[in-house]
Amino acid sequence: MPNYAQELFLLTTTISQLNSKDGIIRLFIESMNNIFQPASFSWLSEKRRNGGLEMEVCTRKKTYGYLSLISERTLDRETENLIHNAIQILAILLEKSEQENNLQQLVDQRTAELSRANEDLEKSNLSLQEQIHAHTGTLRTLRKSEEKYKSLINKVQTAIILHDGRGNIIDTNPLADQLLGFLHSSIKGKHPDDKSWHFIRDDGTLMPVTEYPISLVLEQKKAIRNYIVGIIKEESREPVWVLVNAEPEFDERGEIIQVIISFIDITERRKMDDLLRQSQKMDAIGQLAGGVAHDFNNMLGGIIGAAQLLQSPERNLDRTGLEFVDMILDASTQAANLTNKLLTFGRKTEISTRPVPVHDIIRDMMTLLNRTIDKRIEIHLSEKAEQSTVLGDGASLQNALLNLGINASHAMPDGGELRISTKNIFLDDYYCRSVPFEISPGNFIEIEVRDTGTGIPPERIGKIFEPFYTTKKQGKGTGLGLSTVYATIENHRGAINVYSEEGEGTVFHLYLPCSEDSPVSSSPKDISFSGKGHILLADDEELIRRTGKEILKGMGFSVTLASNGREVVELFKERHALIDLVIMDMLMPEMNGSDAFFKMKEIDGACKVIISSGFTKDENIRKMKEAGLAGFIQKPFMYGELSRLLRDILAAED
Repeated sequence: MPNYAQELFLLTTTISQLNSKDGIIRLFIESMNNIFQPASFSWLSEKRRNGGLEMEVCTRKKTYGYLSLISERTLDRETENLIHNAIQILAILLEKSEQENNLQQLVDQRTAELSRANEDLEKSNLSLQEQIHAHTGTLRTLRKSEEKYKSLINKVQTAIILHDGRGNIIDTNPLADQLLGFLHSSIKGKHPDDKSWHFIRDDGTLMPVTEYPISLVLEQKKAIRNYIVGIIKEESREPVWVLVNAEPEFDERGEIIQVIISFIDITERRKMDDLLRQSQKMDAIGQLAGGVAHDFNNMLGGIIGAAQLLQSPERNLDRTGLEFVDMILDASTQAANLTNKLLTFGRKTEISTRPVPVHDIIRDMMTLLNRTIDKRIEIHLSEKAEQSTVLGDGASLQNALLNLGINASHAMPDGGELRISTKNIFLDDYYCRSVPFEISPGNFIEIEVRDTGTGIPPERIGKIFEPFYTTKKQGKGTGLGLSTVYATIENHRGAINVYSEEGEGTVFHLYLPCSEDSPVSSSPKDISFSGKGHILLADDEELIRRTGKEILKGMGFSVTLASNGREVVELFKERHALIDLVIMDMLMPEMNGSDAFFKMKEIDGACKVIISSGFTKDENIRKMKEAGLAGFIQKPFMYGELSRLLRDILAAED
């Protein structure tokens, strides 16, 4: 019997080298037909039962087909077993071939995919490089922008604090560090309830942690606007007042991730608001005082007029009676000076333009000062000014100098020197335009007031002329003294400046325009002027009208009386050809003196009018003077003053 086993081994070895499924099957069929002649083998894709032996070619996973054997002779069992074994090997080789083909296809597919992916990767890499280049430029721009933004945040005059979602401080800018009193490195991580500072409410009471801005934002989950908080640091007694705005930022779940708090220092603004409220109160008091001063001046005018009428020889008073009248006049003059000082402080008075000897005023002031201040303070006077006459109000100037002297004494609690000196100086146009005063070039008298006191700190020297500003303790000063001095010098068309060094003392320079006029020395009781003509006297106070009429009649004038501005205009319209002069009050019912003056000017442009008032504004008088006002006399006045004014006005006609 042929050696089938050896031939089948050679067959399986040969076909195992093949990769093609069809090639394996074809070679196997051909070889089996050669080995087992005259038997006939053929390949079936499915069972057909053609009368021969059909054997399934399969593995556990798959059936590949069927092998049909048609033989004329009967095969022994050993030969059949060999054929079955060969068929099993064939199935295994077919499965291996299929797996290898599948694997190759997979490799080819993956290779193609990798090739395409490599191409895509190269494209992506190129695109990424371009993006990286672009992003690098963007990052540089963003870095510069961030640095610029951070620099801006650090320089901005708004304090900024960044909190996390739990309220801890993440970051701050320098202004926030300054206001909270911390170094930047030591403030990070702190919580608002840290004991290093305390917050207070707008009314000054201690603020609980639950009312802190960050606490309100975290609790309410919404922004807060214009929240006023006072910050008290450990080392500070005075609070720093800030106006707070807080803005939360949320994540996608609606939880707060950080809170930006910005606040500005409003401490000075609060002080200014307090001063404004105080100023408004004082302005209301000033208006009330002005109204009272007006009525008081009217009453004083009546008292003075009546007293001067009593001095007339026709009244035949004895010496004691005349002494009493003198006492009345002296007291009335002092009361008039008091109201004049009140009006000067309020800057509501027209400075009387009479020649005033400055050196006399300074000497009188020094006499008062020597009786008032500490005896350990030495006062020295140096009079170097050859021209020492100015136009103005002596009482107001003396009060201003007295204020400076008293202030200087307060700066020398242990004694020192107060030196007052005068000299003449010419102020040119350049200087006049460079100072905040309405002064004109010309000859001035400079009054220097120098002390050896404690001096004024640089941060305060710019505020000393502000109303209500004072460096004294509560209840020790009103802050009105230097404001009044400033107002007095300004009303005299002068200027004032100050220089000071801490521990070295302070020096004030006052500049007042010189006058060529000589001071008039005559008794205020003198009513020596005698005139003739018709005077229209208008005042809403009956006492002024009655005493004024008697005084004017005593001077030789005929007098017509009016009680308000409208009556003045009507009388002047009817009799202006007969009226030589009008004397009227500024503040009258129905029509004031200013309106009545301009109405009379329309009727007769050459009319002569004297305005008498204790409460008026510079602007009204200035406009009336520009329109031809003949004169102004401050209420209350001695009738000697009125006598001289009438003489100057009416004598000019002759």
